[in-house]
Amino acid sequence: MSAGFQRSRDRLVGALEEEGFVLLPACGAYFVSIDLAASGIAMSDEAFAKHAIEHGVATIPVSAFYTNPNPPALVRLCFAKRDETLDRGAEALIRAKRAL
Repeated sequence: MSAGFQRSRDRLVGALEEEGFVLLPACGAYFVSIDLAASGIAMSDEAFAKHAIEHGVATIPVSAFYTNPNPPALVRLCFAKRDETLDRGAEALIRAKRAL
């Protein structure tokens, strides 16, 4: 089972990195996180999450897990999905980034 999740992670990460997204390493969960600032996206994680929804994909703003007022601008993605879903999600994130 872990080999399948690793393949899914690599599929999603590879597609996003080709478009210039910078992702944090993910070694032990079903999630990867996009570093928005390092990816050239000058938005808060919450603002980008709302923007991404408009382009057809849901992300999780990491600030939802913080109590301090200045959390990092990261959005979290789940890669425990079918290949078709991962591909559609990556395409939607790419559209969202290009629309900025």
